[in-house]
Amino acid sequence: MPATEVSAAPNKGANRHIWLILREMRTTLACVVVSLFTVIGAATAVTGQEGDTLYTCIREDATRTVDIGATICDAAPTDTLTQRMEVDNLQLRAGALVTGVENGGLAQTAGLVPGDVIYRVGGVDVGTNVLAAARLSLIKADEDTVVNFLRRGRPYRVKIRR
Repeated sequence: MPATEVSAAPNKGANRHIWLILREMRTTLACVVVSLFTVIGAATAVTGQEGDTLYTCIREDATRTVDIGATICDAAPTDTLTQRMEVDNLQLRAGALVTGVENGGLAQTAGLVPGDVIYRVGGVDVGTNVLAAARLSLIKADEDTVVNFLRRGRPYRVKIRR
């Protein structure tokens, strides 16, 4: 039976059953195609954004290693961030840019990665690496400390304890 004849609903039993199956297959195929384009589009958007550098160190020679096992510096926004802020709803914050994480350190255990910008520790805003280091040194073993940070321009938070 040619495909053009399937578009009109037949009124006999066996033909109606075939028509219903073909209609269901067409709907399923359309859903698969839409899902495929959605996944491909999302993967392309994520790949494009992950490679972009949004923050750099104000001074490369002014990094410090803090006792949670992370190396930090004062974060400076890049032109890429300022251009994409409105379109991608990204945040710009003063803080400490994580430039390195020690294997097995508290920072790695907490999930911090190079490129993250720590902007608040224990409810206190930290606009520089000096302030961030001071607040991070106050983390205790018997209570959680919330660390707020940006990853690819989006806010996250993690609870840390020694």
